[in-house]
Parts: sequence; structure tokens; C-alpha cells
Amino acid sequence: MEHDSSLDFSPELLKKLIIKSAGIIEEWYANGLRNSKIYSNYSPGEIRSLFDEEMPVKGADPEQLLEIIRKDVFRTSNFNPSPNYYGYITGGGNHASIIAELLKTSLNQNNLKWHSAPANSEIEKIVVKWICQFIGYPEDAGGVLVSGGSVANFLNLAVMRKTMCRGDISNEGLYGGTRITVYVSEQGHSSIDKAMDMLGLGKNYLRKIPVDDDMRINTKILEETIGKDKKDGLMPACIIGIAGTTNNGAVDPLKELGNLAGKYNMWYMVDGAYGLPAAGTKMYSPLFEGYEIADSLLINPHKWFFVPFEASCVIVKNKKLLRDTFSLVPDYLRDTGEDSERDDLMNYNLQLTKDFKALKVWMTFKTYGAGKLRGAIENDCKLAQYTGDLIEKARDFELMAPVPLSIVCFRYTGRNGEFTGDEKMLDTVNEQILRGIEKDGRIFFAGTRIRGKTSLRINLTNHRRNKEDIDFLLKVLREIANKNIYRK
Repeated sequence: MEHDSSLDFSPELLKKLIIKSAGIIEEWYANGLRNSKIYSNYSPGEIRSLFDEEMPVKGADPEQLLEIIRKDVFRTSNFNPSPNYYGYITGGGNHASIIAELLKTSLNQNNLKWHSAPANSEIEKIVVKWICQFIGYPEDAGGVLVSGGSVANFLNLAVMRKTMCRGDISNEGLYGGTRITVYVSEQGHSSIDKAMDMLGLGKNYLRKIPVDDDMRINTKILEETIGKDKKDGLMPACIIGIAGTTNNGAVDPLKELGNLAGKYNMWYMVDGAYGLPAAGTKMYSPLFEGYEIADSLLINPHKWFFVPFEASCVIVKNKKLLRDTFSLVPDYLRDTGEDSERDDLMNYNLQLTKDFKALKVWMTFKTYGAGKLRGAIENDCKLAQYTGDLIEKARDFELMAPVPLSIVCFRYTGRNGEFTGDEKMLDTVNEQILRGIEKDGRIFFAGTRIRGKTSLRINLTNHRRNKEDIDFLLKVLREIANKNIYRK
């Protein structure tokens, strides 16, 4: 008797399971957006105990598995779409993308060769063009979608290295070559350090330039550092401008940086993973003047285009340089015929195997339109200003940094500001509040350090948020302070 090795369900059961899954999603959104805990504070051991077992040899009823997911996976996961979730830089997702992700998985496309994923290949190129149009970058630039900003920074620096390093580094490597230096503000993302390490450029040759009072790179010190490195026989190769730092959303003087890069014949890269979508708004575009000079940039749709994880975009103004960096075609991937219209995306990326990331970005743009996305971005920034105004007027909080975009850094100073001036005590009470946030569970965010001082840090990239949510945030923080500091 022939063995049935198929893993497929019957059409009826597949439909039933999809409908049941939709019900779980609907229930989660209906019950979780507001008026419930968004962080449940389970321990690693408690979560592990729900799922840890010997490897299953025999299969289980998929309907029962969906119930386990509803009861245990959803229950122990953060409710990131909630307007009460302020952690890190999370865009909150959107409903159209939920549908796109289901359909993407059903298609199961592998985006390496054009003929292995025809719709995928063309839609990704269109999405990259739309992103360029949204922010005002040349739409004939080359680009690909990748997992996140860390990988995008790596790929951008790989293009810079291939373009700026002397000699045949593809075959000979960097051995014996001139040591190149890269410049970024001290607020630059940690993935830049990792990329310098993994690309063989060396973390010792990443120059972290001090910032000014607005947390933006100090261009005077930058130019002095470039001059010193040239004098020491090094090759200044790249300036990285930050269009929205992770810590507080600061935007470097991008035009000034671009002019410096031109003056010293350096590559100019803009890390706009978080903030660059705001360049496409009327209200905030002046803040980003000069980013269009950049030779390359990155932008994360899963941040301020409100697309679910993962989706980041690498864009290089000269498309050929992107291709020259990554194109390597083995025999088993060579074309059988000539078709100049077919452009394999594997030639612009480190990955061969890659999923259909473009579908959820395409679905987001098509469903909501650029106008609504711009409005949501501006609303986030207005709410950040509203938060900053409330904090400045309050007796018990103080701002720790400017609020240029949607990130607010502040700290608790006591019911009547009685801890002001005692930096050790201020660090202690704000660390207590951060621990109390997890125990409470009604809101969620993490802290940071601003100029060496403990700070509460909230990010407001969520299209669902309103002023009442901000008022609720401050109310809960005061309750947490009372409970954890004053024990009441």
C-alpha cells in the first residue's frame, strides 16, 4: 500500500482553521488594545513550562493547537499594537498587512531569481520606488527589502567598502590596504559597530563624534577628526548621518554632513531606519534637508510606515554600485536565455533565499495611501509634543532631551520635584519605576541613559494613539511611583 506523505489538510479543514485563526486575531484586537494588561510579566520558566516537551513523533489535532496558541502564545506575548505600548521603536502594524502576511505565506515565494518569484520581484521594485517617491529620493535608485536596520546598515557599509577601498578587495581582501575610517555621531546605532567588525574594517576605525546640546553630531569636531586622520595616513571614507537617533530621535545636520562628504570625497550614508519617513511630510521635511545628497540610505517600513516586522529597505543612489557589490551568479543560477527585462533581486543583496516582504508594504500603501500615512506620522509627532508640554508643566517630571520627532525622554523627580539635584537618587527612583512598569503591565516601555543619567523613554510611532492615551500613561506612571517609591 502506497504511503501518503502529504502534509495538506482537506480544503474544508483548511478553510475552517483559517476562519478560526481570524477569530483569534479579532478577539485579541477587540480585548487588548486598551483597558487590559499589555505585558503579563511571566518568567522565562513559566513560559517554557507551557511548551517544553519531547519532540512530537505523532501529530496533534490542529484545531486543538490553535486553542493552545490562543490560550498560551497570545497570553504570554506583549500586545505591541496597543497605544499603551511605547517600547523601543515599534510601528504597531496594520490590519491590511495581517491579510498580506497570510497571503504571502500561502504563496511561499522564494525571491532569488526573477522566474522563481515573478510577481514578488516586480512588486518589490515598485515598493522601493514608492518609498523613494514618498521621501523625495531619486526613484531610479537601486534598492532591496531586508529584515531590519542592522542588516541594512551592514549592506550599506558593504557597498561603501567595495566602492571606496582601493584595489581588488573582492579577491585580495583588505590585507595590506590603506586603513579607512568611518564617522558617525556617538548616538549612532550599535549595528554600525557590528558591521565594522564583520566587514573587516575594524571597530577601532569607527569614529564616534560627540554631539551638541540637541544630541546632533558636532560637525566642527567631525571635520577636525577627519583632518587628523588624513594627517595620520588614514583614509577617511564615509560619513554616516543619523535621520532620527534611536535614543531620542535627533536628526543630524544632514546637509552640512553631505557637504563635508563632498569636500573630502567621502561616501555619504544616511541611517534613516526610524525617522526618514517624516521627511515625506510637509510639517517635518525641513528637518531632513540634505539627506537627498546621500549616496545610500536605509529606511524601515516596519517602523514608521506601520508595517509589521520584518521589513527594512536599503537604497543606493547608483544602482550599479549595489549590484557590483553583491552580484555573484553560480552555474546553477545562470539564466537559460536572454531577457533584459528580468532583473534578479539576488544580485542586489547578500541573501538568495528571501520571502515576499514587499507584499505587506505594497498592501499598506495601496490600502491607506501616502496621504494617510503622512497624516499618521505627523499625528505621532504632535502627540510627542503634547507629551513634552505636559512634562514641562508638571511638578513631578522633567524632560531629559529635546523632542524633535516622536521619542520623548524624561524622568520622574518626585511628587513635588523633591529629588531634583540628587542625581544618584534620581537614577534610583527611575530605575524603580522601570521595574514597576513590568510588574504593573498596563503600559510598556524601557529606559535609556541620556548623558549618563537614567531616563524613561517612550516612542510614539503608533497610528492608534490619541491624547487620552498620553494622559493615561502619565496617570499610570504616577501610580507606579506612589506604589514603588512612596509605598502607597
